[in-house]
Amino acid sequence: MHIKKSSIIFFFAALAALLMWFVLSSRETALVKIVHDCAQARDRSACYEAEVPTLYPQLSVAQVFDIVREIRREDPSYQFCHVLAHKIGERVVAEDPERWIDAIPLNPPDGLCSNGFIHGVVGGRFRAEVLDDTTLEKLLPDFRRACEPRTGWKPSNLDQAICYHGLGHLYDFITNADLPKALDICTRTTTEQYRRVCIEGVFMQIYQPLEPDDFLMIEQMPVKPTKDTVRQFCARFADTPEYEGACLRESWPMHAGITDGTGVASLCRDQPNDNEEIACYQSATAIIGRLSLGSPEQAASACNQLPRNRQELCFGTAAQAVLEENRDDASKAVALCAMAPNAVTRSCMTTLISQAGFIFGQNMDKFRQFCAALPTDVRSQCVPL
Repeated sequence: MHIKKSSIIFFFAALAALLMWFVLSSRETALVKIVHDCAQARDRSACYEAEVPTLYPQLSVAQVFDIVREIRREDPSYQFCHVLAHKIGERVVAEDPERWIDAIPLNPPDGLCSNGFIHGVVGGRFRAEVLDDTTLEKLLPDFRRACEPRTGWKPSNLDQAICYHGLGHLYDFITNADLPKALDICTRTTTEQYRRVCIEGVFMQIYQPLEPDDFLMIEQMPVKPTKDTVRQFCARFADTPEYEGACLRESWPMHAGITDGTGVASLCRDQPNDNEEIACYQSATAIIGRLSLGSPEQAASACNQLPRNRQELCFGTAAQAVLEENRDDASKAVALCAMAPNAVTRSCMTTLISQAGFIFGQNMDKFRQFCAALPTDVRSQCVPL
């Protein structure tokens, strides 16, 4: 039987269209169901975090994150999706733990949810394992290359920083919360450029537990920080100022008044040196930006509560955090800059411009979209590399 070539082409085109319709229909059905079900939940964030990861592997990682984007559009109150992205990464790596390094490049190219997917992949691979020294030594080469560019993955500096930060979380688990050992692994597996974020990851894991395993690990620590003992706890690391400083600033969940700005000066008081004090203000104001997504007025109000000599840093860092959270929407970061006092607005914009290469890397399309969102009086300064 002779079949015309045109008929074969038509058949495959129709099949492709049918498959595309099926995928889109499945995605739309999943979206409608999740938004409907979670609208009834007492804690919508927890509902999304439970329901969305179950869409994998029926949907690809990219398709699951498309649904996250739609949820954020449908539910403006839900913007900080970092924890949800953790859960998606954990779900993916659970299917083939040995290929955890290969899963890292599946992170959304726009860094959606502040790259929480990478954290989930890294943490999900090893969080149930405590490794002896021999095994740790064997794995050091993997830890050194996990966050580095390779075929099929050209991360921005931001992507790499988030990845190394996730490794810091991981080092707590594989050392059974032996913090000096975890910090030493950070030093041995990172360059100076990313050492700070790895160290911060080690301490953040202690101060911000999310899962039952996190709480169990902390509970068995012989010495652990509390709201009243955090400064004594961090003094254990006084011989290395970058350790002590990170320990103090990552304790922000134990301090009142961070998200509204009123407690930031207290948090950042008595740091080991000037550099660590600046790092503390940077960390705290990045938190302000990330926890005020969709409400630049809230972030601006918080920045105005800081000491006057730190307000410029606050607006610039908070706006950068907003852009890092969603690289597709520069308008929100620009809107926050526009709410700064007149003397600070321009410096806030130039801070965003100066950090654009760090955030976007080789993604020239996103870089140009960012430049186009800037006011005309500063747009000429924004030049994709």
